[in-house]
This record gives sequence, structure tokens and C-alpha cells, in this order.
Amino acid sequence: MMRKLFTSMMLLAASMGATATEIPYPGTLAVVIDGSVAQPTKTQVVLDQQEDGKYGLALKNFILVQGTDAMPVGNIVLKDIEAVEGQGGLLLVTKQDILLEAGDAPGVPMWMGPMLGEVPVELEAVIKGDVLTANIIVPIVGQDVEVVFDSREFQLPNAGFEDFHTASASTLLGGTVTSDEPNNWHSFMSCAGAMAGMVSGVPHTFVSDDTRPGSEGTKSVLLKSGMVMGIAVANGTLTTGRLNAGAMDAADTGNNACLDLSCEETDANGDPFYTVLNAMPDSISVWVKFQQGSPVEAHPYATMSAVITDGSYYQEPADADYSGVVVGLAGCNTIESTGEWQRLVLPFYYTNESLLPKGILVTFSTNADAGQGTGSDEMYLDDVELIYNSRLSDLSVNGVTLPGFAPDTYDYEYSFADGTMPTTDELADLTSFVVDGKEAKGFVSVREDNVLTVLVLSADLMSSHAYTIKFTAVADGVESIAGDRGEKAVYNLSGQRVSSPKKGGLYITKYANGKTVKSISK
Repeated sequence: MMRKLFTSMMLLAASMGATATEIPYPGTLAVVIDGSVAQPTKTQVVLDQQEDGKYGLALKNFILVQGTDAMPVGNIVLKDIEAVEGQGGLLLVTKQDILLEAGDAPGVPMWMGPMLGEVPVELEAVIKGDVLTANIIVPIVGQDVEVVFDSREFQLPNAGFEDFHTASASTLLGGTVTSDEPNNWHSFMSCAGAMAGMVSGVPHTFVSDDTRPGSEGTKSVLLKSGMVMGIAVANGTLTTGRLNAGAMDAADTGNNACLDLSCEETDANGDPFYTVLNAMPDSISVWVKFQQGSPVEAHPYATMSAVITDGSYYQEPADADYSGVVVGLAGCNTIESTGEWQRLVLPFYYTNESLLPKGILVTFSTNADAGQGTGSDEMYLDDVELIYNSRLSDLSVNGVTLPGFAPDTYDYEYSFADGTMPTTDELADLTSFVVDGKEAKGFVSVREDNVLTVLVLSADLMSSHAYTIKFTAVADGVESIAGDRGEKAVYNLSGQRVSSPKKGGLYITKYANGKTVKSISK
């Protein structure tokens, strides 16, 4: 028999015969039940644009799993949804009483959905360009199960540098030079610009089996500096965009890494010279091992940068004012030469939150200054990760932060000194919180034993933290109240709001300052 609290979920995706109007959105799905979140999974939601201009949305073969127990629910299919402009895109909101259809995933003998009869399903979905996000609330076995779906990609492709391809370039002398470039990343063998034939004569990227401590992978990328024509230092540089070699002077802005979503060219592996990102991560981390060939006191550091833009053209170093297209940025230009692996975690600073993020340019270089360092500097890179927070930065009751609050402390107690225990809804109203993650989501639930849970789910749905408050009432006495003390609402003992309390009656009064008192009316 299924227990009341589910701790993990699984969605089985079945093959669907899509019509021309059906658009599948692959993405990540998580389920929130009673203050806990199930293990996220990859699945898809199908959007159907109907002939009458309305929309349908389908989540098929929905199966809840707890340990070795599984509850096959079935298909959640909503139709005839009106679409309006909202939240920066197309907003679909509906509440429908529907029958949950049986799924068609193989190996499932019975689906619970059809046995539940009509259930009230709530949907709020937003379509922004190629991105679909959705929250679906459906009651199952007496609980409101909230399904959270997001079709965005939240990480950089090949961020662990496990996959490589061979890049080649023609030299000024007519020869061909090859180098192993990580898939979805680019260096001088695939650069553009008038000086491409000169700088590409020396390989800069190499496959390495020197991985960071605790790595689950088997490879990293080795980035090396080199000498151009034997006379000038060329920094080893790696980017998710494209390198341009357009000038003789290393510090000239014609030599840059750029992000251009309109570029139709692809590299030797068929990948574009840009990376799409529609999310707003809280930080970026990377494992680095940097060693200068010999110490250079004036130019001792390697560098990395990460810039999220609205999709407009952007380059580093800048040749114009790009502040109007930058959404957020992170970076470090003081990576030390230690010869040891170190993990850097760099926060993003968001400067234009009104802009929609559409692309990211991540760039590494063996020196923070163009054309500096030595011709034999080495920089190993492994496991780049975009981090999405899922903690609280504040948790308050009655407008006051709970004593001892800390983001990594998860259990609290709060007592009402007047002896009055507010209702479940009032406990939720009295509690407020601030999530730390840029796009993290907070969910509040209150159990019958007066325990409130705030569940924080990260933007990428991959991490969560739950904070609980155990509410108690210290005294059992009854106050006698005369006159108006800033009353906000008065309820009888059945929880019904009353406008004219009867003399001598026992009531629960909620005040404008958030205080709740049980009292005898005069």
C-alpha cells in the first residue's frame, strides 16, 4: 500500500503520434508533495495548438514512485486553454475538472487515474520563445501533488570536457595543423579573422587524462600558450563562442572571443560557435590547475569570464559599449599558478534583470593580459558547472526573523505567548521567507500538528532544501478584549469570519500587526 508521503517520482515517456500542431517540449520534471520533493527526471510535455486558437497541454504516463512502490497515475490532458500575454510571454492558466486517462507505457498493468473520477486540475504555464515552464496541481490520494516542469537547458554542453573532435587550420606556409578541441568549445584552430593563419600555427588545446580530484570522468582539457612566429606569446584561450584573430597587436580588440547567435557557421563537429542559455544561474564553478612555464612577476595570473546576454552580439575585449545587452556576469582574473587542482566558485552579478537571458559566453585564458606570460604556460580545466541555489536567506514569523536563523539550519520552533494557536491558513499568512536562488521556487505546506514547511526548489529543479517551524501556544488562558485594537478580521471557533461578534461569545481575532488572540467579546 502506498504511504501518504511520496519521496521520489518517475515519469515514463511513451512514444506519441504527434500531429502537425503538437509541439513536444523535452525538459526536467519534479514533484512536490507535503513539503518534500521527488527525484527530478527528464521527460516531455506536449503542447497542442488547436484549430480554434486555444491550446491543449498533455503530460503522459505519469507514474509516482516511492522506494519499490509505484503508483501509475496516467495521462494529464488539458484542453481548450485560453492564452493571454503575461509574465513576458504567452500565459496559459486554467482549472478544469478532468478524468485522468490511462497511460500506454509498456509493462504497466493498471492505471489509478481512471478510478479517481473527475479531479480538479490547475495549470499555470508560460511560453517564452522555445521555452515552456509549467506548474500543474492535481489531487491524488487526498493530497495536492504539484508537478513542476521546465524545458530549459541549465548547464553548458560538454562541461566535463569528455568529448573531443579534431580541428584543423591552414598555416601561412600552406601546411595544415590539427588540434583536439572539446566539443562545443573553441580555440585557435577554429578561429576567424585576418590573422587566423598566423595564430593557428601552434596547437593550444589537448586531451588530458589528468582529471580533478573526485572526478567521475576520465578526461580534462589542457590549454597551452604558444609562440607566434617564434617571437610573440599567444595566450592559450578556450571559449564557448568563437575566437577572432584580426590584428597584429595582441591587445587590439580585433582579437577577441565573441558570442553571435546569428552566426550560421559550425565547427568541425557540426556545433555552432555559440551557447544558448535561457536561465539565470547563481554562480559558476570550475576546476583549474594552472602553472606558468616560469614566473612572470608583472603578469602572474590566468583568467576566466562568464557573461550572460540577451542574445545580441557581444565580444571580449569590448570594442563598444555592451552594457545594454549584458544580463549578468561572473569572472576571476587572478587565477594563481600553483600547479595544483583548485575549485573556483564565482557568483553572477546581474545588471539588467529586465532583459531575458538568451546566450552565455564563457572564456578561459592562460593569462589575464593579452600576449603576456610565457610561451609554455599550462592550464588544465575540468567540470564547469552552473550552480542554482535552493536555500533561504530569511525566514520570519510576524515580520521578525526567527532567532538563530541560518541558511543551513533547517528546524525551528515558535511559540505564541498569548496561548492562541492560529488556524492553518493563518500560520501560512504569518510566515514569510526570502529565497536565496535567483530563480528558486518556494512552496509552503502546513501539517495538522502545526508544523509548517517551506520547501525551496532550485531553478534547475535538481536540488532542494526544506525548512520546518514547529508552532506551539504557551498559555491556555482567555483574554477579555474591550473595544477596537486595530482588528483585521474576527472568526468564530468554526473558522468562519464574522462581522458582528455577539456579546459574551468566544472568538479568534486577527490584528493588522499579525497578532492573533482568542477572546470574549464585550
